[in-house]
Parts: sequence; structure tokens; C-alpha cells
Amino acid sequence: MRTHVTMAAIALVTAAALLAGCPSYDAPYRVIVIHAAGATEYRCMARSDSGEHHFLSIIVKDGAIAIRPHPGSDPNGWGSTLYPQFFLAGAVLGHSRVDAIAATDTGIDVVLSGDVSAGTSSTFGTWAMDLFFDYDASTKNILGAGSSDVALDGPLSAATGDLNLYKIASNYLDDVPLLDGTTGDTGDMSHAAVTGEGFTGFDWVPPEQPAHFPAETTRLLDIDVAGQYNQVDSAAQGHAAIAAAFKPSLAVELETNDPVMTFGAIYDWSTRQDFWEDNVGITPLIRVGAPATGFAFKVTFQSQALPGDA
Repeated sequence: MRTHVTMAAIALVTAAALLAGCPSYDAPYRVIVIHAAGATEYRCMARSDSGEHHFLSIIVKDGAIAIRPHPGSDPNGWGSTLYPQFFLAGAVLGHSRVDAIAATDTGIDVVLSGDVSAGTSSTFGTWAMDLFFDYDASTKNILGAGSSDVALDGPLSAATGDLNLYKIASNYLDDVPLLDGTTGDTGDMSHAAVTGEGFTGFDWVPPEQPAHFPAETTRLLDIDVAGQYNQVDSAAQGHAAIAAAFKPSLAVELETNDPVMTFGAIYDWSTRQDFWEDNVGITPLIRVGAPATGFAFKVTFQSQALPGDA
């Protein structure tokens, strides 16, 4: 089930911006808060010799949190989205909030928390996360580091289903007309490179394995969703023309004490040619049968612009 925040709805509303977490417009980092279309957007800004850059947005809508990186200069270079909350299999994302966000001289500190989403509106435990983001304008690179933990209301069972540790939503287009006059694959991502400690690494390409849930587990799991030059010819598909764009990478690494994590991903084959759909859902998980009801993680985040991004 797709739970992404509609960025177009937010962009269409010109709401008053509130300055938060910084003493002046000349500070290295600041946060602009915008309330629009039923959502709250925290725009993370970084200042360098070349000016100020909007490098990250954190959006809260209907209790779901979306982290959208924009490390490059391409104005349309918004690609894959991270939903950092924990949720049970099949749940509608919600029950989450931004507790604090503060700009410092070296980056932006974000504190998130919420209830573990279950079903359409239920919950099954609580979670919390603290992340610190900084931006390097010279390399067009966002780095984030911090920790998260989750306390479930009971052990995972057939009744609860698996525990998803986060979700990366993206778009992969299969066999579509391209702006160079050919037909091929494009979208916001090209593949996901998956590695882990004692875990056989692989590249996941959505149309090759539309549903992929390997059996191996690990205590350290790194998922790097590679960016893509999105050059779909939407006009040739009968839609309004959209500009080609350099979409950035998005990587998340989790580390915990026990080898309980595994990879999970689904590609919605029915929407494989729809450029507006988040038809990729990557959801690392802990399976039913894990004896513990609480888990703690070290978290790292990275997003970098493609080399061609101007």
C-alpha cells in the first residue's frame, strides 16, 4: 500500500514560512517550517560559498514521516523517499511525529518518535529515533547518523506478522519511451545494492525479482538505492511532458546486536510504466519468530547527487 506524501500538493500552496532553530539567515544551517495541504514540512537549509541550498525535507502528513533528500543542484532532483518509522506487515503508516528539530553550526539534529503502526489504525508498541544530518556542498553529499529503538507490545507472531524497520519508496520504469528516442528502463532508481555482515550481497533490480525476500539474516544491513537519470518521455506516453532529472542515491545502514534483520522488497508490476507512482517499496524486516520484543539500532544515512547533476 502506498503511503507517500504528495509533494505536488505541498508545492502548490504558498504558506507563510516560519524560521526555526537558527539565530540568523547567515547561520550555516537553518530550518524553515511550512504548513500546507494538511502537512508540515521541515525544510533543511545549508549555507556555503555558493549560497543556500535546500538539501533535505522532512514531511509529516497523517502521522507518516517522509525524509526526502535533495543533495544536487537539479531543481527536479528529488528521488527516493525514506519513511523511517517501524510498522507491522501490511500496516497503514501513521502515529508518528517530529518531537524536535534544531539547526546548529555543524548540521541539523532531528528527534522522531511514534507508535508502531499495525493494520489500518492500530498500534503495537513504540519507537524513537535521533538523527543528525550535515551537508557537503562540494561533493553534493548528505550524511546522517544516529540511533533508533523499538519496544513491541509482545513477541512477533503469526497474528502480528513481520516487523518492518523502515520503508524506502521509489519509482522504477520498465520498457518506456525515453527522451533520447529509444525505449528502455529509467525512473528514480536503477537498483539497490544490498550488503551485510555474514550476508551474501546482491544487487536487486525490481523487474528481475518483483518480490524478493531472501532467507539470510544479519546484524548489519546496508541498502544503497542507486540514483538514476530519469529521462522518461511522458509526452510520448500521452501525458504532459516532464523534464529529465538527475535523481540522487539514498542509502540506509542499520546495525544491531543480533543477526535478526533481512531484506525485503516489492515492485508493483502493474504500475511499471507510471512515472507518478511509488511502485518500489523496500522494507528491511525482522521476521516472525524473533524472541525479543525490543531492538536497538545504530543508523547511518547517505544521499549523493549523480555525477552528471549540474
